[in-house]
Amino acid sequence: MSIDWRILIILNNYLHDVATAVLLSSAVILYVLGRQAQSGGAGERQALARAYGTLTRFAWGALAWIIIGGIPRTIFFSWAEFIPAGAHNLIPDLIIKHVLLVSGVIAGAVMWVRIGKIARAESGAPRG
Repeated sequence: MSIDWRILIILNNYLHDVATAVLLSSAVILYVLGRQAQSGGAGERQALARAYGTLTRFAWGALAWIIIGGIPRTIFFSWAEFIPAGAHNLIPDLIIKHVLLVSGVIAGAVMWVRIGKIARAESGAPRG
């Protein structure tokens, strides 16, 4: 029994959306920890420094999936998303969804860069 390739494309698209959520949520967690570290004491700064490595691995994994999973998503976009959305008059919804996805990736990256400077300074890691 073989798996239908269309199911794999739909699953890829779903996991691509999840990867965007993972990137954004890990950036939000890092942002919250960064805000606490700026206004708190040594314990909060140490918590930020400890969490930074783990959250960074999650973010890199999510970003890799966003890039890699974006390839088949782009190739099969018309079949898997655009045509079905058009058949149900959901093109504006599809546009909004993708604007939100792109905004989430950009917002996550911006937060990461800003708070990463603070985390690296606290942990003593080299800047780069």
